[in-house]
Amino acid sequence: MPTEDNLIVAIELGSSKVTGVAGRKQPDGAIQVLAFAQEPSTTFIRKGRINNVNKMTQCIVSMKSNLEQKMQKSISRVYVGIGGMGMHTVANSVVRHFDSKMEITQEMIDAMSDENRSSASPDRDILESVPQEYHLGTQYTIDPVGILSDGIEGHYLNIVANSSVREEIRNCFRSAGVSIADLPITVQALADTMLTEPEKRSGCVFVDMGAETTSVAVYKNNLLRHLAVIPLGGANINRDIMSLQIEDEEAEDLKLKYGSAVHASEEDGQKTIKLRDGRTVSYEEFAGLVEARVEEIILNVNNQITLSKYDRSQLIGGLIITGGASHMKDIDKAFMRDTKFEKIRFVRNIRVPLRTPDYPGFNSDGDCNAAIALIDKGEMNCCNGELGKADLFNDDEHNADQEPQPTPEEIAAAEAAKKAEEEAAKRREEERLRLEREAEEERKRIEEAKRRKQQRWKNFKKKMSRFGDWFGKMVDENDGNNA
Repeated sequence: MPTEDNLIVAIELGSSKVTGVAGRKQPDGAIQVLAFAQEPSTTFIRKGRINNVNKMTQCIVSMKSNLEQKMQKSISRVYVGIGGMGMHTVANSVVRHFDSKMEITQEMIDAMSDENRSSASPDRDILESVPQEYHLGTQYTIDPVGILSDGIEGHYLNIVANSSVREEIRNCFRSAGVSIADLPITVQALADTMLTEPEKRSGCVFVDMGAETTSVAVYKNNLLRHLAVIPLGGANINRDIMSLQIEDEEAEDLKLKYGSAVHASEEDGQKTIKLRDGRTVSYEEFAGLVEARVEEIILNVNNQITLSKYDRSQLIGGLIITGGASHMKDIDKAFMRDTKFEKIRFVRNIRVPLRTPDYPGFNSDGDCNAAIALIDKGEMNCCNGELGKADLFNDDEHNADQEPQPTPEEIAAAEAAKKAEEEAAKRREEERLRLEREAEEERKRIEEAKRRKQQRWKNFKKKMSRFGDWFGKMVDENDGNNA
């Protein structure tokens, strides 16, 4: 439940800028924005991944100080969105066989989930696991607990990334003296605040077009079915324009002013574009570069839709597109042309109501959408008192990752929760071992039945061989008598 003191701070690590927002959830679901800050990140974040630890750390320190000064509150922890190049989904399944019909329990499901998470390779982390359907006999269900079955097959969609991604983020925030409350997946948080329930249920494709990456998430029956981050975005269009000997800042301005995702051969009769330094460039050449890069991005999006194994007839909700790079002229026509989807919805802002009395025009262009979505996901209070009065987090006598001192009630609750978790883990382990024993016994039984079948077949062939010898002898003798 939202409370007066429950302040949530979120930081989004974008390829063009880092955005920090502090807010308070209201009882009606709205978010009151208390402070926000942005800093350019092109020199230390590439394709959504940190590539300069020192600059990233300095940015975190500066942003924390900036937000604290605006709120006059001490920040003890933050929510940090995770994403970037290389993040994608991998399907996995876990199977259990029983000697007889058994009631499926929550402990069995937990043990299967643990086994699924243990399937990660050494160089890949499972950031989140999304259970899909469970197969029991001839039926599929998303809630198998309580069903009688002699076997169960669980299907999972694991969101994976390079094992260094989370550690790089943690190291930078640790060096900056900022604790991390959680690392939600940014594109999922955005989708949850932008997609409607009917869209998720009927099937849709969520596309977030950023500066250097484009995220694609496919939903069907209210479940995530496919996710991938493509290492292409609006900045790639700028770089193509810069190949005409144009600086980055002017390239961005020209893209917004003249760029079109679908280029007509005669665009308003324009022949040349005049640059700031007096030079001119061919409009045809400029427009060709822009259209070619946009087409490449959209074709990559379409390829991810194909890989999801869902087609347009199954994704009735259509395409829902957001992000700064989606603001280009005629991009809807380009998506219709290259994906064949006719139902397309562009989203500029999230559906969560905002209260920003101190910041008129806040998020008018949607550049804080991701940070707000992270706040909407957050539950843990991120501040611990007035600035300079209860700033225990920055006390030199405390470790940089130390949390605010808990109350006796919090300690007791934590100990009880820990004990309950240990007991639950023990039950899951016992259940896992029991299921493994049953699976091993079932394997041995099948092997023994197979061995006996093979032996019976060998014995049968021997008998048939002896019968053949006898029969042949009888034929020979009969032929002799007839002669």
